[in-house]
Amino acid sequence: MGTVRANIRVSSSDVLATAVDIASSVSLSADSGNVQRVKIVATSAGGTAQIIHKANEKLNRAYLYVKNLGGEAEKYAYVYAETSNDDPVLAKLAGGEFCFMPVDPSVELKVYGTDVDQIVEYAVFGLDSSAVRYS
Repeated sequence: MGTVRANIRVSSSDVLATAVDIASSVSLSADSGNVQRVKIVATSAGGTAQIIHKANEKLNRAYLYVKNLGGEAEKYAYVYAETSNDDPVLAKLAGGEFCFMPVDPSVELKVYGTDVDQIVEYAVFGLDSSAVRYS
């Protein structure tokens, strides 16, 4: 078993009347992970959207990082949960933006973009489930 450390710092001197400087970090237990860059094929939720987290591949929680590598703010990447009801969008990332979040390991997560061939980088870390196999 290993450890993944995540850090974030949010700071601003001119958004509020007083300066903002928030720093946070967490150490996460993991025994595996992957980092990939992929071209987005789909421009809406559905069958051709890129899977970025396979349901039940991790045991009690998964940690997901996604970054839209595009340079244009108007070219969004949408991270969503593939569900039987409504496919809720969890993140709308403009070019250059990223997110890092713990996610429910039982839900399949996918990404689609404003345009075909946008590139996203993503990583998933956690404790592997021995019940999930890749072909």
